Amino acid sequence: MPVKLNLETQKFIRKLGRRGNALQIIAAETVNETAEGLETNYKRRLKRNQRLRASNNFTLKSIKIDKSRPIRRSGEPRPLHDINAIVGVRKMKGQKQHYLAKLEEGRTQRGNSQTRGKVPIPLTASRTSQNINKPISSPNRLLKGDTQTLIAGGKTFGFPTDRRKSGQTWKSTKQKFAALYNYKRRGTGNLVGNLKKPFFFTDNKNKLGIFKFISGVAKKIRNLEDTSVKTRARPNFRKSVDTIMPDRIQKTFNRKAQRKLSGIK
Repeated sequence: MPVKLNLETQKFIRKLGRRGNALQIIAAETVNETAEGLETNYKRRLKRNQRLRASNNFTLKSIKIDKSRPIRRSGEPRPLHDINAIVGVRKMKGQKQHYLAKLEEGRTQRGNSQTRGKVPIPLTASRTSQNINKPISSPNRLLKGDTQTLIAGGKTFGFPTDRRKSGQTWKSTKQKFAALYNYKRRGTGNLVGNLKKPFFFTDNKNKLGIFKFISGVAKKIRNLEDTSVKTRARPNFRKSVDTIMPDRIQKTFNRKAQRKLSGIK
């Protein structure tokens, strides 16, 4: 960010430059304080605008500051152009791009073979306290390959075009739900599957989704309709950067310089 220096700032630069490493120290303190302000603004913006994953702390702690160090390890002062602080988001395990970076830019999400070629879209039932404004609750997060295909009579069960062992189709979705609950509550029927885990199933409109038993009730926690979904960009970080004003940076520098000079004999 180019900053046009005012006369007061130029005066302090000259004075500090004649006092050892004082100029580098004050410059580093200024950029570090500005970076801390940016970090605070970004975190507040995320809390206000986004449904953060499971724990706010997990997400917010991924935002890091690489602070400026005015003196090299060798004891030599850094040149002013090398005094920088960086606010960023660390990569996730496996060097994958962090989801906050993807949120910033927007992305196209595509279905895969483990989600029947569809993109799983979270529904209210999957969220904490079943509140659409809350993040997805920990038990309802999908692990890769964790969603089951139920089997009944040696054939797939829960899909729009299922056929029974006799070769006949199920008469209705209601009939499928009845079979599902009989197995869940009484263990009757020839259904194969672990109903503690999420599973593919059709809703009352015969549309496929991902279901899970929550408090004894089979609830749809993901839609499975589109093969790709484009999420819009949410540039929270860029908007935080836009709040940094060059005049404010100079005021911070001048204030710190004044204090430094007043303490030097």
